[in-house]
Amino acid sequence: MKEKIARREPPPHPFLKWVGGKRQLLPELLKAVASAKGFSAYHEPFIGGGALYFRLARTGMLPNGAYLSDINPNLIDAYVGVRDDIEGVLRALAEHERLHSEQHFYAVRASSPRTPARRAARIIYLNRTCFNGLYRENSKGQFNAPFGRYDNPLIRDIANLRAVAETLRFASIHARTFVDALDDIQAGDLVYFDPPYIPASRTAGFTSYSRNKFGLAQQRQLAEAFTYLASKGAKVIASNSFTDLTCDLYAGHYIYEVHATRRVNSRPDRRGAVAEALITSFRVAGLGAPRKRVRARPAEARMDRMLAKQWLLENGYADVAKMIDEVIDEWKADGKATRRNWWDVLAGGTNGKPRKIGGREFAVLRAAQVRQGVPVTPNAISRPDESSEPPASRSAGRWSGDSS
Repeated sequence: MKEKIARREPPPHPFLKWVGGKRQLLPELLKAVASAKGFSAYHEPFIGGGALYFRLARTGMLPNGAYLSDINPNLIDAYVGVRDDIEGVLRALAEHERLHSEQHFYAVRASSPRTPARRAARIIYLNRTCFNGLYRENSKGQFNAPFGRYDNPLIRDIANLRAVAETLRFASIHARTFVDALDDIQAGDLVYFDPPYIPASRTAGFTSYSRNKFGLAQQRQLAEAFTYLASKGAKVIASNSFTDLTCDLYAGHYIYEVHATRRVNSRPDRRGAVAEALITSFRVAGLGAPRKRVRARPAEARMDRMLAKQWLLENGYADVAKMIDEVIDEWKADGKATRRNWWDVLAGGTNGKPRKIGGREFAVLRAAQVRQGVPVTPNAISRPDESSEPPASRSAGRWSGDSS
């Protein structure tokens, strides 16, 4: 099979083909960046192929540097190797180019190079010569895509790799989780989250989507990080599948429906143009009206749960926050409505009696009673590391009617 010759972008452009690449959505993403109206540093904690990063770098839109990271250490090896020793990478690629064959491919796939340059060259070579040109790993993190039969694969894209190396000189690059990346983000920075997507099919499982098990809990954690960063003044963009769950998780933000063509699917009927969600913490010009679920009260109740959980985690009540998540997960699994004013639950019932929700008894918290404006009862607890009052409602009675 001959390699298809496609029109290439000017350098620098992505030097790896990665599942979920965003080249097709660049026009929409660039509209979102333009609507951010200026930013300080740029952060991309799920760097993947880096399509948006390289476009911004090529057009001079990253004067204040960038923070790039991913949980996949092999991917980060490629970025670091190209940045720190591009000539060493090119020499190693020249060797792979000279020896290229099916036998050499499998020998390289089984190898574990020691130097950063050779590790980077290994990833690039395998990516350029494997079946379908997509880097794929098994559950142990081992590359397992088979040999691809191309007549003349482009193993050394010299001009682009040198341009990529020059661009990456100004980037901080780390192998880490998106949670660890949050510490570097400041007010005024621009953040782009491109995680493993929520499965669009009702029968698809989260664990089948990523070897790192980016499941429902991680999707919820990411949505809460999105809200937290927006509240502290960062400008946040995220991509995901356009599903009811996505709309639930990001309720209160701007959710735009965009379309991309998927060619990687075992079922032909699921290839082609599909709806994706572009989520922003600010309105984007040129994308039309945001598509959001109109059910405002469940969204408000969810925001209240997020406020409650954030305060609980910051003040020594992680066990209580975990109970709330467990109840919500059980309700979702049973197809039940999940709206609930958790501050009312934590303030207790009549005469301060603990409330039982989902078969669990929730302790009465003094802080919850103070927040809800009810008498503080003798059985209300206040832990030693409690350091702040819970956030108050934005308007009187906002959560009224949501506590049943």
